[in-house]
Amino acid sequence: MRGNKGQTYEDWIGSASWKDGQGAEKLFGDLVRGKYPEIREATLQEQYKHIDWVCSAGTIDVKAIKRKSRGGDKSTDFIWVEFKNNTGDKGWLYGEQDFIAFELDDSFMVVRRIALCELCEQLCETNKKVAKASEALYKGYTRRNRSDLISIIRTDDLFRINHSIIQKTCLTFTNTIQVNPNSSAI
Repeated sequence: MRGNKGQTYEDWIGSASWKDGQGAEKLFGDLVRGKYPEIREATLQEQYKHIDWVCSAGTIDVKAIKRKSRGGDKSTDFIWVEFKNNTGDKGWLYGEQDFIAFELDDSFMVVRRIALCELCEQLCETNKKVAKASEALYKGYTRRNRSDLISIIRTDDLFRINHSIIQKTCLTFTNTIQVNPNSSAI
């Protein structure tokens, strides 16, 4: 069961949140393919280990832009981090991926998972639980009907650890040629 709506995993597939994640993953792969032409999508077994892409640099988990709380606007100012998953097992901070790529407005910020995990363990007081998602900055939060343990950090916190920025680029082109009315050019 997911959330207070009684939503199952099957219900989540195809949802707006799922589509956002799939879109971010695809865009990241398209952007990185230029530097790592051998990059490939993760197998289903790898996906269970929080891996979306595999290349010679390592394994990567891509995180789309999220809302701070249900019904709020998406924000790149904050990042949700998962200490325990929905079933109470290790969250993606403790997965087998080498890197986490966070989608931002104009780029992806890529960090080593281990460095991010250490940073989150320093910043977040997960034993101090809050009842509302909007109050989860550096505090522990568990969603209704779940056994997860999540928290929020500021995106700017990622600048404390080694990181790479991959700029989103325009993948389509627009004709910007201005035609002089006195010219015969089209």
